[in-house]
Amino acid sequence: MRKIQILYFILMVAFIAGCASTVLERKTFKSYAIGKQSTTPIGIPFLIDQDGSVEKVKTWVGILYSPDGWKIEKRYSEDFVRKELIYSGKSGDTVEISYREFRGGLAAPAFYQNLKYDLLESRIVTFQNFRVDIINADNQSITYRIVRD
Repeated sequence: MRKIQILYFILMVAFIAGCASTVLERKTFKSYAIGKQSTTPIGIPFLIDQDGSVEKVKTWVGILYSPDGWKIEKRYSEDFVRKELIYSGKSGDTVEISYREFRGGLAAPAFYQNLKYDLLESRIVTFQNFRVDIINADNQSITYRIVRD
C-alpha cells in the first residue's frame, strides 16, 4: 500500500510540473547595425529598436481548449517598448518618415508621428536618439546608414 501511495505522489508531481508554463524562446531585437548601409522599400519599417523582451510561452490549458492541450502565446516584459521608423516616400527634396511605438505588444497611438525632412538642408536626419544618413531616397525605396542610436 505504501508503494502505491509513493507512486501516486510521484505521478501527481510529474503531472503538475508538466502543466506549468514553459518558456520556449526569449529574445530582444534590433533591425539595424550602426554604420551598415541598407535599402528598404516604401511602407516597411527601416529601423526597429526594441527594449525589453518577448517570450514565447507554452502553457497547458487542457484538451477542451486546444487540440493538443497546449496554448502558445507571446508574453511581453513590463519594460517592453518597440520603436519603428517607416519610410513613407519623397516629394521634391522632402522625405516623409512615420514613427510608431508599441508598449506591451500593443500599438500606442499617442506615440505616432509623421515626420518630414528637407534633404537640401542636410542628408543626415535626427529623430530622438537616432541619427540617419540618407544616401538615396525615391518613391520606391530608401538607402540609408544608421549613424547613431
